Amino acid sequence: MSESVNIYFKCKGRMYTLMMKTSGENITLSMLVGRICTKLELDESKVKLQLRYNAVLLGSTEEIYICDDEDVGVYISLGENNRRYVLYVEVITPPELPEQLSRVEVINKSSAGKNYEDEMRDNAAIVLCECEEQGTEPKEAIVEVDDTQDAEIGSQDESMDIHDDRGDEYVEPPPVVEADQFKKEWEDGIGLNLFQEFPSRAALQEVVDKGAFANSFGYVIKKSDKERYLLTCAKESCAWRIRASNIQNTSIYSIRKYNKMHTCTRISKSMTRMRKRKGTPELVAALLHDTFPGQMETPVPKVIMELVQTKLGVKISYSTALRGKRQAICDLKGSAEDSYKDINCYLYMLKKVNEGTIIYLKLDEEDKFQYLFIALGASIEGFQVMRKVIIVDATHLKNGYGGVLVFASAQDPNSHHYIIAIGVLDSENDASWGWFFEKLLTVVPDTPELVFMSDRNSSLIKGIRNVYFAG
Repeated sequence: MSESVNIYFKCKGRMYTLMMKTSGENITLSMLVGRICTKLELDESKVKLQLRYNAVLLGSTEEIYICDDEDVGVYISLGENNRRYVLYVEVITPPELPEQLSRVEVINKSSAGKNYEDEMRDNAAIVLCECEEQGTEPKEAIVEVDDTQDAEIGSQDESMDIHDDRGDEYVEPPPVVEADQFKKEWEDGIGLNLFQEFPSRAALQEVVDKGAFANSFGYVIKKSDKERYLLTCAKESCAWRIRASNIQNTSIYSIRKYNKMHTCTRISKSMTRMRKRKGTPELVAALLHDTFPGQMETPVPKVIMELVQTKLGVKISYSTALRGKRQAICDLKGSAEDSYKDINCYLYMLKKVNEGTIIYLKLDEEDKFQYLFIALGASIEGFQVMRKVIIVDATHLKNGYGGVLVFASAQDPNSHHYIIAIGVLDSENDASWGWFFEKLLTVVPDTPELVFMSDRNSSLIKGIRNVYFAG
């Protein structure tokens, strides 16, 4: 049977269902909006949908809005066995525009007070004619294009009255151009150097992204493959460009050509804020590293959203802020995947510098991590002179891979907890607890005076009885 995703949504007090006949990772925001519009018999081009949900089981007390494909992916991933939070749909209809008035008014009717801004194009002036004599054929509106876009703007308060046989002409003033526009070469502010190397293409793009956001310019990726990475200014006439080449048999990219000067017209930040691209988790992580260098504790996602908008002028979603926060932590202490790759090296050094340490590592059929047991030599030696009372318990690990951390501890003469051994298991079941106690038996031998204390987990008790017969 093919994969499908069931979605339940509520609109105007009624519940609806959708069956998306595709896997969750293939569902996009446009696809979801299109299906909802079809279900509600709406014209997608004439309405706008606002989607939101409340993830109450995650402890959230506020609604989460869906703004892009990333938010859709998070929403789909929250459901198990096609049980998802209800999606609330709000239909937003733009206000109807008033019927446009004719450019040429009827004889003896004044055009004073009428608004023609809606139909005036950029850099153009609308010329209206009003005839004085009856029987004279009305003239069509004349559009005069202003070719002096980059020239200095003169005073716009002047008015002109032209009196001829046709009547009076009214000239609409051209659009206001911001005073801080200028046209001269300016530096991008990125500060790259020739032959500078980056560990990956993504690392180079992250640096360029930060410079583009900070200095208000756009760029276009002209070429991007395994050998070349070429960036140019968004304005074709500009000479700014960066060309990087891949170093053979590595992921490293080196700057080969770099023109840091822009020759295009630079526009003020107030105008470029609307043109900036969507922020990414990598961009959020880079900003957190700059603002909170070396710190594991960073603000909550809502504060991060405001920080990114204030410093970079970019609006990001809650999920992007959360992913960027996690990425920043991962950059500092490394990812879980990298830690699992290096576990054999860590265990080797742990055993080498701690004499008498006992370590067991078990892999599954696919040679992936399954169980781990560690008992330090000093802990084993110290337990020999303590009371033979052992406390065994477990706690769940909060990461993307799950599992439980188990431990066996005693009480030292100062009434402090004394860890004898620790382990990492996939879960609390008969097989995992049985494996842990088999390895603990090599550290703590079975004797009649041995006593175990636990939370009466059935698998734990079963593991003790199957391994320790005398205790």
